[in-house]
Amino acid sequence: MVRRIIVVGCGVAGTTAAFHARKTDRTAQITIVGDEDLPEYSRCGLPYAFSRVVPETHSLLGYDEVFYEQTNRVVLQLGWKVNRIKTDFQQVEISKVSDGTKQTLEYDSLILGTGARPGKLSIPGAELDGVFTIRTIDDIEGLANHLSTVSAKKAAIIGAGLTGSEMAEALLLRRVSVIEAEIAPEILPVILDPDMASLVRARAQEHGVEYYLASSLDKILGEKGKVSAVQISGKNHEVQAVIVAVRVRPNTETAKEGGLLLGEFGGIRTDERMQTSAKNVYAAGDCVETYDRMTRRHVLFQLSTTAVRQAAVAGTNAGGGNARYPGSTGVTTVKLFDLEVASFGPTTALAEKLGLHPVSVRITGSTRLPYYPGGKDLTVKLLAEPQSGRLLGAQLVGEEGATLRANFASMAGHLGLTVEAFSDIETCYSPPLAPVWDPVTIAAQALVRKLSSTRKPSELQAPRS
Repeated sequence: MVRRIIVVGCGVAGTTAAFHARKTDRTAQITIVGDEDLPEYSRCGLPYAFSRVVPETHSLLGYDEVFYEQTNRVVLQLGWKVNRIKTDFQQVEISKVSDGTKQTLEYDSLILGTGARPGKLSIPGAELDGVFTIRTIDDIEGLANHLSTVSAKKAAIIGAGLTGSEMAEALLLRRVSVIEAEIAPEILPVILDPDMASLVRARAQEHGVEYYLASSLDKILGEKGKVSAVQISGKNHEVQAVIVAVRVRPNTETAKEGGLLLGEFGGIRTDERMQTSAKNVYAAGDCVETYDRMTRRHVLFQLSTTAVRQAAVAGTNAGGGNARYPGSTGVTTVKLFDLEVASFGPTTALAEKLGLHPVSVRITGSTRLPYYPGGKDLTVKLLAEPQSGRLLGAQLVGEEGATLRANFASMAGHLGLTVEAFSDIETCYSPPLAPVWDPVTIAAQALVRKLSSTRKPSELQAPRS
């Protein structure tokens, strides 16, 4: 009997899951249902397509329809949305976005890759022409057209996280001035401590970003139905466009209505096989909660790197295989104003909230020896659990070398290494490429000393025999 696999969502999670299901079961009937008219494309690339750093928007597409339907024998039903999941009958009810035509599909395995949607603000003026979120190709094309139509000189961005920060740089590249409001005391609050984020903010300010921190958007003002200004913490600022870049929300309403268990943060709860609470139903990507190896709890990661790994597991298991997802460290990176910014693990504020009470150090080193030209400063911050000495997180900011070193540190975190064991790892050296003592190693050595000085005698481990 041919296995029927339905994948809901044609983003990176849905596409990856479908392809891995095909690798596992060569005879399965696999269908992807997606509510957009396009197959999978890089949402992370949207700011770069908007800024024209990526010249052609269509280059964001991962695969053409031929690759899905002929090479992988995956049926695409684009422009359809799922209205209801009936797990008792192993059916999904779908309808065509354009005309409401309805259809019922039966499955043996169901994979949910429903993704997430941008958060919105319930404030006066939110419905005005000129208010945008950034999630789809239509979003950036609509924004570009609006800026051109109104000859925009200034835009406001609400939220200074990853998307908001990337769009600030993108707008400046299109010669549109930027003001950016963030409710937290510092930018990039999810991935960086304030002392590290201030390095990025200072660089952005040099390029012209005007920040309003610990501030909220009161209302959006308009003239003739179009955005004309924003009011931030009681003060009006003339702008011609507003980008709302607050945290995205998982699309889980249909899953919840279908009886699937949701987690603490509203995502679909999954186990290590990416299986949901319903039999033969799997989920992956921005809509799910999975295991955080650093804080040892289930969270929403909403990163492409976690999505594809979760989806590979979900697709394999939906196709009859037996794969496991080990969890994530949350390692992430972004390039802003020629700075590489990277991190993994919780921030100090989050760690404190979880009762981990981390010990940390921050150092600034160079990516090369002082005598060799071209070295760049790299600031490294490491966090550790005080009792166990386990490496808990890392944050890096510099013009080069931050991303690969974050990956290196993330591997240590994934393996559960102590800071002492991490500091013992030998790294390569060559004057044109790397110093004898890498900045990450120097930071780890400093953190070992700090841990030793802060522990009570009873907490110190006996020497190895």
